[in-house]
Amino acid sequence: MIDRAGLAPLLRDTRVQRLLVANTLGSIGSGVTIFSVPWLMVHRPGGNAAYLWVTVATTLVLFAMTPYYGSWVDHHSRKTALLASEAWGFFATVAMAVTGLALGGFSMWQLQAVYFAGMLYYTLHFPAKFALIQQMFDRSQYQSLTGLLEIQGQTAMMIAGGLGGILVEHVPLWGILLFDAATYLISFLIQATLPYEATHLSGSDLRPPGPASSSVSRRPSPWSGIGAGWQWLRERPQLAVFFTCSLAPFLIVMAGNYLFPIYVAQTLKASALYFAGGEITFALGAIIAGALLPRLIAQHSAANTIPGTMIVFLIGMIIMITLRFPLPYLLAGALLGFGNAGCRVARNALLLHLVPNEVMGRVGGFYHVLDRVLRTILVLAMGIITVYGPPAGFMVLAVVLLIALAGVWQSRAALPGVATAPAVA
Repeated sequence: MIDRAGLAPLLRDTRVQRLLVANTLGSIGSGVTIFSVPWLMVHRPGGNAAYLWVTVATTLVLFAMTPYYGSWVDHHSRKTALLASEAWGFFATVAMAVTGLALGGFSMWQLQAVYFAGMLYYTLHFPAKFALIQQMFDRSQYQSLTGLLEIQGQTAMMIAGGLGGILVEHVPLWGILLFDAATYLISFLIQATLPYEATHLSGSDLRPPGPASSSVSRRPSPWSGIGAGWQWLRERPQLAVFFTCSLAPFLIVMAGNYLFPIYVAQTLKASALYFAGGEITFALGAIIAGALLPRLIAQHSAANTIPGTMIVFLIGMIIMITLRFPLPYLLAGALLGFGNAGCRVARNALLLHLVPNEVMGRVGGFYHVLDRVLRTILVLAMGIITVYGPPAGFMVLAVVLLIALAGVWQSRAALPGVATAPAVA
């Protein structure tokens, strides 16, 4: 479980309280949108193909803009970036709701636009939040804070899944979007009150430095910023292999997001409530992981914990492939949620400890670009379902996970001592 000695001061910190409330609201809003739109799309003629291509197109567009955004985050206020993401979520969602209401419904292109707007919110929000948290809080708080935020995020997604399952079949989409817009607005207003100083712009960040940083230019161009992130990683090849391979569960979940509604609707032939149930059990598994992983990391190290969480994730995938019934699907959701969130908590703790803040945006930008490239390849590979069905798509993803697990296992021993040695209680 989370270290209570470290958790209590965090929960008393008004900055953490505001972040938790704001992030919960924003996550509920975006989660309801991302749940509802794919479900509506795959139930329309040609919806599978339309959903596939908007997923690919969204990934490619976000791939093109990520280097510019990562560089911008490094050279501007992280609070400004975070507020901008909430403002985007609000204005884009209101615009889509008004458009749908004025036109008397949502055509396929409008559903695709809503999906793109929701995914862009994620792309803008999480890098800024991650850099802001690293800057605002002490290194000793990272593990407890990442676990706490994982619990918060997954609780919000659990609520979003439940709401989405109810709303999508009873409320018009424009009403759902207006509800989502309200969550973004409240989140913006709460985070606007956070006390923040952009110390990275003045060079006055006095927190202890991480491992020796490379001679990265302070003001690289956007794509050279991605190159700088790659250069920092290339100087540490085993670290790069570990961080890349441990990204696999998240990549598979992102690619699997294309498969899940199709799998439920066409393989399980179940209702939106089962789709929502899978989202809820996924979130429950992730909440358990967020509570347990900081203590497991402290006892066994992040490097030794990540392979175990990936194995749990693999078991969930095997259940999806072999037991094609609604109840096993719910169990698989819990295992996938635990494995993905556990791996992510441990990986984030490693990133916060091992990557200096002055290059965090660029290293993060490199991985966002890599994420988009690999995600595009995986989503395109999901075209296999047109011939063999959704379970075949999960088989492809399971093979990818096995390869990544081998890479994590091979490279983990080469990580710095802070990552491989159990933390002192």
